[in-house]
Amino acid sequence: MNKASHQHIAILIIGNEVLSGRTREANAWFAAKTLFDVGCKVSEVAIVPDIQERIVTTLNRLRKQYDAVITSGGIGPTHDDITMQCVADAFATPLLEHAETIRLMEAFYGANALNDGRRRMARLPASASPIICEKSICPGAKMDNVYVFAGVPSIFESQLHAVLTDFTNDHAYHRFEIEVNLPESLYAHGLGEIQNQFPTLEIGSYPSHCGTQPSGKICISGLDEAAIALAKATILKLIKEITNP
Repeated sequence: MNKASHQHIAILIIGNEVLSGRTREANAWFAAKTLFDVGCKVSEVAIVPDIQERIVTTLNRLRKQYDAVITSGGIGPTHDDITMQCVADAFATPLLEHAETIRLMEAFYGANALNDGRRRMARLPASASPIICEKSICPGAKMDNVYVFAGVPSIFESQLHAVLTDFTNDHAYHRFEIEVNLPESLYAHGLGEIQNQFPTLEIGSYPSHCGTQPSGKICISGLDEAAIALAKATILKLIKEITNP
C-alpha cells in the first residue's frame, strides 16, 4: 500500500450559504464518490457556519479522529472567507502571505491589479504547502493532515485531483447494485441476516418508489470482490424465494 495514502477521512463543509439552503452542497458527494474509487473511505461529513470558534473546534476534532480532513469553502477574498485563518488558528501558527503565490498573481494579473482581496487569497498558514490546480491560480493548502479546498465545485474538483495520490490505496472499493421491485418490509429481515454473514461488507437498501409500485436498489460495497460476489448470489436467492415462494 502507498505509505502516504489515507484510508479514513472526514469532510468539513464551511459556509452559511449551505446551512441556509442558498447553495446546494455538491463537494462532499463528489469527494466521497472519487475517493471511494481509489480505496479511501469518507467516514464523516460535518457542516459548520462561518464562525471562527465552530470551524476551529470541529476541525481539531476531525483531524485527530481521522487520517485526514478535507475542508470546502471560505478561502475567497471577502470578509466571511475565514477558513485559512481558522486552519492557522487550529494549528496555533500565523497566517502569512505566500511569496510564490504573490509572484504568480503579479505575473497573471499584473502588479497594479493585485488588490487587497487578491492578496488575501495568497495567504497560507505558516509551513503549509500550497495546493496548485488547473482551475485557479489561487492555491488551496495542505497543513499536516488537513487539505483546504475552495467551495466552488469546479475548483474543488481540480484541487482534489491535484492531490489524489495522497488518498489512493492499492485496493479500491467495489460496489454492486441489485434492482428490486418489492417492498423493503418483505426482505428486511433476510437482508439483515445476510449482512451478519458478511461483516466486512456494507449492504444497504435504497428505495426509489414506495406504495403500490415499489422499486429500489440493494447496494453491496467493500474491498473483497469475492465476498461481494457471494453476497450478491445470496441476496438474489433471497429475492427469488420471496418472489416465487
